Amino acid sequence: MPIQILDENTINKISAGEVVERPLNVVKELVENALDAKATTISVEIEKSGKKLISVCDNGCGMNKDDLQMSVCRHATSKITNFDDLSNIFSLGFRGEALPSIVSISMFTMKTQQKGESSGWQLSMNGESKPEMQPWAGAYGTTVEVRNLFFNTPAREKFLKSDITEKAKIISCLDEIALVRNDINLKIVSDGKVVSDYHKTDSKLQRIEDVLGKNISQKLKHISFRHPKVEIDGYITTRQNSFPQKNMQYLFVNGRCVNYPKWLIHAIYQASKEAIPIGRHPGIILFLKTNPSDIDINVHPTKREIKFVQENQMYELFYSFIKNSLESDAPANIINIQNDAVSNNTTSTVSVPSSYKHSGGYGGIRYPSRQFRVEDYKSVYQTPIINKEEAVVPSQNSSVELKQTDLLRQDNFKFVGQIFDTYILVEKDKNFYIIDQHAAQERVRYEMFSNQLEQKNLKIQQLLIPDVFELQKSKAMLLKNNLDTFKNLGFDVEEFGDNSFRLTSYPALLGNNVNFIEIIDVLVSFLEEEKTTDVEQIKEKIIRASCRTSIKAGDKIYEQQAKSLLRELFACKMPWTCPHGRPTVYTLTLSDLEKFFKRV
Repeated sequence: MPIQILDENTINKISAGEVVERPLNVVKELVENALDAKATTISVEIEKSGKKLISVCDNGCGMNKDDLQMSVCRHATSKITNFDDLSNIFSLGFRGEALPSIVSISMFTMKTQQKGESSGWQLSMNGESKPEMQPWAGAYGTTVEVRNLFFNTPAREKFLKSDITEKAKIISCLDEIALVRNDINLKIVSDGKVVSDYHKTDSKLQRIEDVLGKNISQKLKHISFRHPKVEIDGYITTRQNSFPQKNMQYLFVNGRCVNYPKWLIHAIYQASKEAIPIGRHPGIILFLKTNPSDIDINVHPTKREIKFVQENQMYELFYSFIKNSLESDAPANIINIQNDAVSNNTTSTVSVPSSYKHSGGYGGIRYPSRQFRVEDYKSVYQTPIINKEEAVVPSQNSSVELKQTDLLRQDNFKFVGQIFDTYILVEKDKNFYIIDQHAAQERVRYEMFSNQLEQKNLKIQQLLIPDVFELQKSKAMLLKNNLDTFKNLGFDVEEFGDNSFRLTSYPALLGNNVNFIEIIDVLVSFLEEEKTTDVEQIKEKIIRASCRTSIKAGDKIYEQQAKSLLRELFACKMPWTCPHGRPTVYTLTLSDLEKFFKRV
């Protein structure tokens, strides 16, 4: 096929594929346009998760007839005039192809009226059609209606997730906007039902409570920092209030929600590693203000990725700031870090972790050669799971391989004790065994839960007093649509208000000293990324999350309890590793010790 120029319609649809992957992208674009138009009240309505209808109505400045016509032309914008303006843009967007891309794959209507005018104009387009203009008598501001999204690109709709997942993504995005813009009224309606109705407030903490719930806001303390390069206003969990997941971490830069850069999340975890238990995560909401010329927000079309100038110095600044914030005994109010901690042109004297290497490159930073993962800094074990029939326990000091049938098949072993409140010590047949009590019980509970589910014999424990809890709106929506799934897996959850629930029963094998609400939150977060939600699809996640309630490192364990645990462990199909692949047993032979002490 010879090279040829694409027609305008094809170009628009290709551009639409870059900008509009799902209804969420349309909602975000239209709401950000409303905010850039200085709207103080915004109403968002969706039907069928945005595929049937997306309507965004605002009380912003509105447009005249000429601007309305230009708004749907490619590369037309009121936010920049030349390339250099990109370095000083404070608005949330400028990409001129966004509205034309939306128009090309939907039935589109925009109504607008400028303040002070007696009437306005309406523009209508259906995909490839030419725009139709007509007078419109309404209120000042702008209303955009996007109907039948992807009606002329049906293949793209196949890649969407379930309606409830797509809806949850929209609600979650709008919640992010509500968090950073507590100065606006934001109403969200889905299929005729009001999901959220946020009223503007002078208090960021009040907006956090409105969006994330009181159980989150009460765990946060206010922190602030002022520096010539950046102003930070934020909230962070105290040492007693960490989370099982990383989903309570928000970063807003100049009013835009972005993903945490790798260097910044590394700084946070390094600064908090002494204050946050292994396997837990800090909750942190940061609002940053900086000169637009010191950041690059256009790393990705969605503007979720961001780069900072002088990341080397920024790393040290944030490391010092977060570390001091966590070490402070101040209550949930305000912590002010002195400005001389990091000056504009000097380097802080904080001790930066050696794992964070400095050299050339962007911002003067070189990351470790392997791929960055937060878990690398929180102790991760990766041990291959061993087949039952071939199960062996390797000793680091010996080549001896011990088959499963040789170990603890009867009770004729000697209980030696427990060390570091973490490891059980036993002796048998000139072998010495060190058992990780937490990993061992994780394996036991994992297989017990799995077996009960497979045999449809799950034992349930009723709560005398139901646990009442509240979820973020997007998560509450997912939970409401999956109550039967949770019940089949042992968690009997009932609706108890708009975003509140109560737990009345749970799987009995989890015991009593369990934070069931955390388990439910982990599972709902998992559902946010899943297209199918049948029991078999999420059973493994349920079991793994539930098994975290096992005996922990640091728990006292006595002889009879230890023996009972070991009997259960070696009755398992796979006793040599926990469900996450960590080893449960370490072995030393008499021969190993004799060689070490030069007896042979």
